[in-house]
Amino acid sequence: MKNSRVSRFIIGLLACIAVGGAAFLIFWNVQAEEMTPVVDQAKLMDSNRTWIKTNTSIAIGPNLVLPIKGDDTVTSIASNGDLILDTTNKAVLAKMAKVDKKYQAIDRFRVRIFANKVSTVMNPATFQYTHDKVDGFLTSYSILSGTLDKTAGKSFELTAEVGMPIQVNEKLETIYSSGLAEKIAPVLGIDPKIECQYLEDEFNIVAGETVRAFPRQMEYHFSAEKTSFAFFKGNSDEEITQPVGLEYVIEEKR
Repeated sequence: MKNSRVSRFIIGLLACIAVGGAAFLIFWNVQAEEMTPVVDQAKLMDSNRTWIKTNTSIAIGPNLVLPIKGDDTVTSIASNGDLILDTTNKAVLAKMAKVDKKYQAIDRFRVRIFANKVSTVMNPATFQYTHDKVDGFLTSYSILSGTLDKTAGKSFELTAEVGMPIQVNEKLETIYSSGLAEKIAPVLGIDPKIECQYLEDEFNIVAGETVRAFPRQMEYHFSAEKTSFAFFKGNSDEEITQPVGLEYVIEEKR
């Protein structure tokens, strides 16, 4: 009789655990599959135009900031919301050449930034990591601290037929230092399902000009924490490199 009661108790307990586990798994899957809210395109474009109206400068490097307005400088918002700056201002180009040797022979500079990244790129304030976390099945991921660098990636040549505009359609990939960095990416507003973005652009050059392109990117360096079963914790240093656009160094043959 006693054994029968014990057996029923164990069976009931296992059933409760199974039902509870199934309910938690369903709840977690529903949360994991929730769509990130889509930013209204019109509001995004208005927001990006505000950066031009307020005459905010663009940080190209740690010691290099470019004015968004000025002589021989055209800054605009493309039809898809991307921000485009194109300048032949000699004083600006000379300043760029002093700061970074890759600009030493420059005659024209152009940069195009993805519409949904303009705000982050243009914001002059020091980046603040949030203390939000990503919840997984019995595991959560969070960021403890870190820094953000706005940099240029490895250069590549662009070519065009004489008298024809340059057509740009580049695949720019997000790079993760590990699977943990990929898991934690949503905390930074990065969707790990989007492995790359395509940047489309078109502009004219004159005969004899050469164009080198550099991916504009944001490099997130941070300490990540993984917590399993609410109390097993582990830390590691991680990096995420996310493309935000392209910059073009345009030179005349000498």
